[in-house]
Amino acid sequence: MRVGDLFRRLSLTTRLGLAFTFILAVAAVAQTVLYLRFQDQMLGEADASYKTLATAIQAAATRIGPGGSKDPKALEEFREKLKEKGVREIRIKQGGRLLTGEMPAEAPPTGRRRPRSAPVPQDIEIEGVVGEGPGSGEIVVPLVIERRYLGQVTIKYSLENIRAELEGNFRSGLYALLGVFAVGLAVILVVTRNATRPVEAVAEAARQVADGHLDVVVPVDRADEIGQLAVAFNRMTSALRERQDLLARLSAAEKRAEIGHLAAGLAHEIKNPLNALSLGLDVLRRRHRPADEAAAADQSTRIEALRGEINRLATLINNFLAFGRPLSLTIAPVDALTLVRDTLAELSETAERAHVAIDADLPAELPRVPADGSLLKSAVWNLVQNGIQTMERDGGRLAVTAHVAPGTPEEAPRLVFSFEDEGPGIEPAHLARLFEPWFSTKEGGVGLGLAMVKRIVEEHGGRVEAGNRDGARGAVFRIRLPLAIAASE
Repeated sequence: MRVGDLFRRLSLTTRLGLAFTFILAVAAVAQTVLYLRFQDQMLGEADASYKTLATAIQAAATRIGPGGSKDPKALEEFREKLKEKGVREIRIKQGGRLLTGEMPAEAPPTGRRRPRSAPVPQDIEIEGVVGEGPGSGEIVVPLVIERRYLGQVTIKYSLENIRAELEGNFRSGLYALLGVFAVGLAVILVVTRNATRPVEAVAEAARQVADGHLDVVVPVDRADEIGQLAVAFNRMTSALRERQDLLARLSAAEKRAEIGHLAAGLAHEIKNPLNALSLGLDVLRRRHRPADEAAAADQSTRIEALRGEINRLATLINNFLAFGRPLSLTIAPVDALTLVRDTLAELSETAERAHVAIDADLPAELPRVPADGSLLKSAVWNLVQNGIQTMERDGGRLAVTAHVAPGTPEEAPRLVFSFEDEGPGIEPAHLARLFEPWFSTKEGGVGLGLAMVKRIVEEHGGRVEAGNRDGARGAVFRIRLPLAIAASE
């Protein structure tokens, strides 16, 4: 495996950490090279400065020559004045005899012989003899005054203090570099963590989308490139949801077309016999009424029961035909508040017979909604009747509410109707199929009522939701309708 492939397999945090470590290593090497060069330069300059000092010593020492003083106290004062930083020892000798200085009785050899007292050139040449010890040196300066050799001045010096100072500065710089590295690494870890966390959230959301959960929304709480990625991801999932809804509606339309063909044939075959049965019951009630009141009452009860079944079959056929036909919407501004109140009034007797109390908590005003009033009333009627039927056995309360939901980045403002009953609720396994045609949990139910509600609402650009009440027994249905017609419509 190549290094490039291996590097690409690493996480973003590891990559940035390695890059920062490499930069630090290069900086440390550069600092070391510059330190070594600076050390050589400083030591060379120090050595030259000591030789310059020797020249000054010789010039100043003329006052202790033949015309000068050989007083040990004066020589000691002279030696003290010559002390400089880094000068370890100063010795002033004449004729092999130490005049002043700090040294053993026998001076170590300097590596050169003492010059004779022979005449020397007028121009005095000063030479230095450097010792061989590491970081130290020795300079021997002859004292030649009035062309006579009087002795020598020996300067011993050490460069260890300069070297130690340079090494201290190097260590301080290295520690500072390590401190910068530690702080920089911590900053990189924090920054990369803040950068990778939303990326990981987008990746997790992408995995959920791949598993079929298209309702995933990535929070957008930043305006940088990561935030733009989250916005683009949310737009993608929204487009996928729209496409999935379109495919589902297309599939449902194909099924409805098949049902329509089947319904057209069955309706003619069933409706005529039902009409004949209904007419026969009317004739039976008018012409064959028993004289006995009890028998007449029993006959009337049975005829009404038969008529109820005939009407139920006729309603089933009408729903069957309506579901199979394409919907033709006549859009106009609809007073949704009046529509809901009228529907509740029409079903009030049905609710009373089922011992169901309708609690309508409606606002004083609601905006008009663009819709087909007849179809929208049919959807509301089906949901109210469905809630009443779920409580026919034990009774209960049906709460009907309405409000305007504010818009969001993903959805325009909507008019929301809620229908909450106190029935047995909806089994979790049934929620996914609740609005499918022919699916019903009621005894004798056909499964076209809720399917028709879903179709009507979606044709208006809205959606219908179903679930169970939070912390209470019963189901809740909601219709969400847009307050404006979409541009595509």
